[in-house]
Amino acid sequence: MRIGLYSNPDKDPGEAMARRAASAIIESGGVPVVDPDKGDSHLIGMEGIRKGTYNSCDVLMCFGGDGTFLSAAHHHASQNVPMIGVNLGQVGFLPEIAPDEIEEGVHRLLHGTYSIERRMLLDVIALDREGDMKGRGTALNDVVITRGGKSRILTLNLTIGNEPVDRIPGDGIIISTPTGSTAYSLSAGGPIIQPDLDLILITPVCPHTLHNRSYITRSDSTVDVSVDAYPYLVLLSIDGREELYLTQYDQIRVRRSATDLGLVRLGLRSFYTTLSEKISARGKSR
Repeated sequence: MRIGLYSNPDKDPGEAMARRAASAIIESGGVPVVDPDKGDSHLIGMEGIRKGTYNSCDVLMCFGGDGTFLSAAHHHASQNVPMIGVNLGQVGFLPEIAPDEIEEGVHRLLHGTYSIERRMLLDVIALDREGDMKGRGTALNDVVITRGGKSRILTLNLTIGNEPVDRIPGDGIIISTPTGSTAYSLSAGGPIIQPDLDLILITPVCPHTLHNRSYITRSDSTVDVSVDAYPYLVLLSIDGREELYLTQYDQIRVRRSATDLGLVRLGLRSFYTTLSEKISARGKSR
């Protein structure tokens, strides 16, 4: 088995955890792989490490927190490669393996003791008022439209399945997958959703209204958000990694992607056990 290694040096100083995993992979008869894009990696030159693109691997293992996991998921050579993470962050909903479980995790991978959970993705396109394309991307967690740092209220028009639903004045709106329900949407008061479900969640951010409601719609729905009259730039963020500035009367269209992300599960813990642990850990100093 070829296992790609994607390490965040800020979370994994000297890539010590990644090197530890590489050693365990080699000892178990697997092949650890580092993409040529990671040319400054401490793993390069380590005996037994192979250079190769991540899309040549059976599994991609990343070392860091949720941000690192998202970065790895957005890497151009990681598409269609099942992923698993070693949690080196403060909370970490996406990585499954704790640092003291690296050897056990590698053993399970090399012996096929795992399952692959499919997580839906969202495709987003941004159009100007004439309908011309301004940008596009794919999100594992969420698509966020916000007022871009200005204090003026931003009004957004929400349409679901070609039916006008709401006119939302406030700071913005979050359109998320079930995976993203425990990310920004949770902070904005959205519900927690079991991550392997197929649906789309829409949560307003600080709406200037007498009601504050999230919307949940079918995964095959098209969600359109149009920007009302607004004198400043509006920020579109995809998984907090890709950003695009919009102007008034632009439109954002979000649909379920034709592809999913494969998330490797070793059976070490359940979503609801992890949820309780992670929520309790939020806000605590380390």
